[in-house]
Parts: sequence; C-alpha cells; structure tokens
Amino acid sequence: MSNIISLTEKKHEARVDSRVLAEHLGIQPKNALALIDANKPEFEEFGRVAFETRTLETNGGKQKQRIALLNEDQAYFLLTLTRNTERTKRLKVELVKAFSRFRQHQQLTGDYLPFYHELHDNVKALSAMAHQNGSTTDESLFHSNFNKLINKAFGLDAGQRSSLPPHLRAKVTASNVIAADLIQQCIAANLDHKTTFQRVKQAVLALAEPVRGLYQPLAQNRTFQAVNTRTPEL
Repeated sequence: MSNIISLTEKKHEARVDSRVLAEHLGIQPKNALALIDANKPEFEEFGRVAFETRTLETNGGKQKQRIALLNEDQAYFLLTLTRNTERTKRLKVELVKAFSRFRQHQQLTGDYLPFYHELHDNVKALSAMAHQNGSTTDESLFHSNFNKLINKAFGLDAGQRSSLPPHLRAKVTASNVIAADLIQQCIAANLDHKTTFQRVKQAVLALAEPVRGLYQPLAQNRTFQAVNTRTPEL
C-alpha cells in the first residue's frame, strides 16, 4: 500500500475518499462510513458531507457501494474518532502532505492563468497591429507561435504545462510575464511583429537557460536544439 494519499477535486475543493482513509487505517470501508453516519451532525459542522454511490465489479457481478468524500477538516475529524495508533499518526502526516500539495497546485494555477491571459491579450494586439501593416498571417498562428516558443525554451511538449513541477511552472509563468511586457513595450515603440518576436525569444531563452535540460523526462528527452532551427513565420 502506498503512503501517498490521492485526493479528489470536487467543485474546486480537495476531498479524500472514505475508502482511502479506511485502507490506511486498516479498517473496513463500511466501518469508516458507519463512523461518518453516526457522527454526521458533527462532520457537517465542517461543511456538507458529499456522499456518492460507486459501481464496483466483483466476482459476483456489479455491486453498488456508498462512499463519502471528505474535505480536509472532516478527514481530520474522522481520525479523532479512531484509536491513536501508529497507523493513525502516519495517516495524519500523509494527509497534511496531500492537502498541502493540493493547495500549492491551486496557488500555482491561480498565479499562472492571469499572466497567460495577459500574454495572449497582448499577442492579439500585436496581431492586429501587424494586420494593419499588411501582414496576412492568421491571428491564431501568432498565439500558437508564442506558445511554441515558450514550450521549446523549457523543453516541453504541448499539453504538459498543467502537470509541471512547481519550480518549473513558476519559470514558465515568469516567461509569460516577460513576454507580455515585452510585446506591450514593442507595440508602444511601433516595432514590427518580427522584431517583437525576436526580442521575446531572446528574453525567454535567457530565462530558461538555468533550468534547461533539468526536466527533460517531461519532454521525452527531446533536445533543445529545435528552438534555434527556424523562426516561426508570423
């Protein structure tokens, strides 16, 4: 049995399955659920208990199983209703770690998205200016080229940003901030879109340099060389 506790996100809140707690406590899932039912008013002082019914495949066919998804306070309260054994102590530690990881992930996501949107608002403005100056490149390519630039700088594949380790996600977030600021400055200076792209590229590569290669397993060990081959057409 792994000591790592898996959480479920329900309406942007971390929840832990009562079956997971039962397994780590060394009791039957039905016994954990009985404790919750017997003390439901006290549990609901910490919020509504989310009960769900799951379908299980067993040797005797499909069976319905009722479970509870507990928030952080409810999970700790459940532990106070059990004997304070070494298993219980260990479970408390792992719960603290699990909910801490979730909060950290939520914070990083909250920090990341606003700057991502700001970057692409500025890319939209850059595209509009380029079209006024005669460019026929579709706006969607402006957006995708800046995304590709940042991904290649850090050795990432498309779709990997949501699963980055915290330190790398912070760097990618910073690259969004720098790129957005530079695009805004270049537009104010009336620089063309190709010059703007090159300035953003230099800044992002400089930011990525210290961590380049540290997270290569995330990108299937792809080399960074591709970022310097050909500048995307804007």
